[in-house]
Amino acid sequence: MNLLETKGLNTYFPIRGGIFHKVTGYVKAVNDVTLRVGEGEIVSVVGESGCGKSTLGLSVLGLVPVTSGEVFLADSPIDTREPGSWKPFRKDFQIIFQDPFTSLNPRHTIYRILSEPLLVHKVFTKKTVKDGVANLLEQVGLSPDYMQRFPYAFSGGQRQRLAIARSIGIRPKLIVCDEVVSAVDVSVQAQIIQLLMDLRKEIGLALLFITHDLSLVKAISDRVYVMYLGKILESEPTQDLFKNPQHPYTEALLDSIPTLDRSRRPKILRGEVPSPVDLPTGCIFESRCPYAKDQCAERHPDLLPRNSGLVACYFPLSPLTQARKESTNHV
Repeated sequence: MNLLETKGLNTYFPIRGGIFHKVTGYVKAVNDVTLRVGEGEIVSVVGESGCGKSTLGLSVLGLVPVTSGEVFLADSPIDTREPGSWKPFRKDFQIIFQDPFTSLNPRHTIYRILSEPLLVHKVFTKKTVKDGVANLLEQVGLSPDYMQRFPYAFSGGQRQRLAIARSIGIRPKLIVCDEVVSAVDVSVQAQIIQLLMDLRKEIGLALLFITHDLSLVKAISDRVYVMYLGKILESEPTQDLFKNPQHPYTEALLDSIPTLDRSRRPKILRGEVPSPVDLPTGCIFESRCPYAKDQCAERHPDLLPRNSGLVACYFPLSPLTQARKESTNHV
C-alpha cells in the first residue's frame, strides 16, 4: 500500500502588482509532480535550493494551498480544495520543519508542546502523559528535567530534537523530514538518524526525506526523486541512481560532491537558472545542460520509464557515456 501518492501535483503562488493588486503571474513552486511513498519506505527528494522541495513537503500535507492535482494518503483521495480533508490523517502523517526556531511556540513550555498532541490523539491520559513526555525527551537525547523550560533556553540543535520528539510521539506512519538534521551537530545527526531508523523497524515508519545531503541520501534511502525548478527530472532506486544517473542534472549533482581525491575536483554547473515565474517552453534544464540539442528547446520531456526508474530527458545518459566520462576524469 502507498502511504503517500501524488499525481500531477501543482502548487503555484500568485504574484500581485499594480494599484489594484491584480495577479500578474505565478511562481510555479511545484509543477506537475508525481511521486509515491510505500509503507516503511524511505524516499528522498533532492535538488538545489529553491527547487520546490520544501513546498512539495508542505503541499502533500495540506499546509500550503494546492493549486491542482491529486493527493492520496493511505490510498484515500484528498479533496485538495477543502483544507479539512487532511484532518482525519493528522495523527498518521506528521512533519518536522526545517527551521527549529519558528517551529516551536515560544510561549509554551516544552511539557505543553510535547504533551498536547499526545493528549489530543489519546496516546496517553492526563495521569500518564508526564511519563510519556519524559520518555520522548530521553529518546532524542535530552534530559526529562527540561520539560518545564521554554524554547528560548535551547540551542538550534536542541530545538530540532524537540521538534522531532513532538513528531514521533504519536507514532505516525509517515513523517515528512524537511532538512531534519541540517541544524544539529554531526555527532547528534547520527543519533537522530538512528532514532528514525529504529522507529522504522519498530512501527514501520516511512519517511519522505527532503535534504541537500547526498551522502545521507545514499546511506538511508530506498528511492530518490531528483527535483529541479518544481519538476521531477529523475526517480531511481538509490543505488542505481548513484551508480548510473540517467539525467544530466543528476550527473551534475553527483559531480558536485566534494571528495578527498585530488584528481577529481567538484565540478560547477554553469549557465543561468530560468525564472520559476517564466519557465521555458522546452526542457527546463536545457540552458545548463552540456548535452542539449535543438529538440530540447521545443517541449519539456515527459517523465517516462527507463531501466529501473523514471527520467524526463530526450537524451538520457547511458552506461557508455558514464564510462567515457570516468576515463576522461582520470586522464
